[in-house]
Amino acid sequence: MTNKMITLLSVFAVFFITSCATRVDFPNSETVPGAEVSAKIKMDNNNNYKIDLTAVNLASPDRLEPPREMYVVWIETSRGTKNLGQLNISSGLFSEVKKGTLTTTTAFKPERIVITAERTSSNNEPSSYVVTSSKNFELD
Repeated sequence: MTNKMITLLSVFAVFFITSCATRVDFPNSETVPGAEVSAKIKMDNNNNYKIDLTAVNLASPDRLEPPREMYVVWIETSRGTKNLGQLNISSGLFSEVKKGTLTTTTAFKPERIVITAERTSSNNEPSSYVVTSSKNFELD
């Protein structure tokens, strides 16, 4: 009886932990067609939003036309557009596949995520060079 109870509690805990994050998938990009982008958003204990964004098969921004220096991630909120920071681009040790990641926390409730190609990361507004953007989403 005790083993069954532990198993049941373990299954419930795994379900509860994984169900707390909202997954946001991005549509295919016309600018970087092979890119696969997704984000997980979860509210933390301080009512902030933790965002883990991953982009696979992303071309280096200097290979875009016109070339850019970096990718910058933005969120659209009820209080306007906020710059979350630069997407960190790397490739694997034995692979040339580019992977971009950004993990950050914000006090602003995101409603949409946008990735732009930029010359600098310190912009207050996104450029018109949108690489991809999510659809609007609701968080619990």
